[in-house]
Amino acid sequence: MNDYTGKICPYCKTEFKPGDDIIVCSECDMPHHKDCWVENQGCTTFGCLGTIKAADNTASSVTATQMNYEDSRNTSAPVNSGVVFCTQCGTQNANTSSFCSHCGNRLAAVPERAPQPPVYSQANPNNSNPYSYVNQQSNPYQTQNQYQNSGYNAYQSYQTAGVDADVQQLVGTKTEYYIPKFQMMKSQGKSSSWNWAAFWVTPYWMMYRKMYGYAAAVLAADIIISLIGSTFLSLLTFGGYITFGILGNSIYMKYLEGKANQAKAMNEPYKSQFIASNGGVNTTATVLAIIGRALLAGILLG
Repeated sequence: MNDYTGKICPYCKTEFKPGDDIIVCSECDMPHHKDCWVENQGCTTFGCLGTIKAADNTASSVTATQMNYEDSRNTSAPVNSGVVFCTQCGTQNANTSSFCSHCGNRLAAVPERAPQPPVYSQANPNNSNPYSYVNQQSNPYQTQNQYQNSGYNAYQSYQTAGVDADVQQLVGTKTEYYIPKFQMMKSQGKSSSWNWAAFWVTPYWMMYRKMYGYAAAVLAADIIISLIGSTFLSLLTFGGYITFGILGNSIYMKYLEGKANQAKAMNEPYKSQFIASNGGVNTTATVLAIIGRALLAGILLG
């Protein structure tokens, strides 16, 4: 039997005295007062998983990690399936005993290990909640919405395929109407695509879409034909409006592509400024064109 008299207990920092109950760790051979071992719930050496060994080198089958002492003087520490230690005096007792065989302290029953929840580490590696993966999948509409959204995005990508990004920016308002029209004409190699605004109010639609040159030419032709008063020319004008209704989207697309090519030759911020000034719509110019046309007609015909 080893003599630890005079040595220091690593837990309470006091010397061992003759007659002290001493427990020695089976892994690191560190001696402890029995009470200190019980209070610390195992060896004080960091990371040590040694078993209890009495001072006479008789090893116990109980490991330090298996000892789960409760911090109470009236409870005992459950250990493995064979023994339980009294927290009052540290005496080893059979786990079937209700009272300590040394001091008579009531021993707590060895609790059964609680079932551990399943951990979905592969499905949810970065979430500390083991049930979060299940909860995420509990909503059957979530996956459905993801498929719907992905389908919608794919449809949107299809509709804008082949249309230059600068052209899309130049359209400005009503891109949901014009961009699919442009894509369809490009994919089918056609120039025809009906536009009601280009048919009914041809020059004002052109002015609204900032095609000022086209708008001025059509307005001038309309005024001249009105002054001549020819039925044939009036029918010819109506036929022209039908033509613009059929080809209006194609004319507008080619106009925007020309502006986009000009923008590509520019550096920022001039490119963005160019697109902002030449793209989108101009409501003010359209209203002024309508008022001016009405005033001019009144003057010429009055």
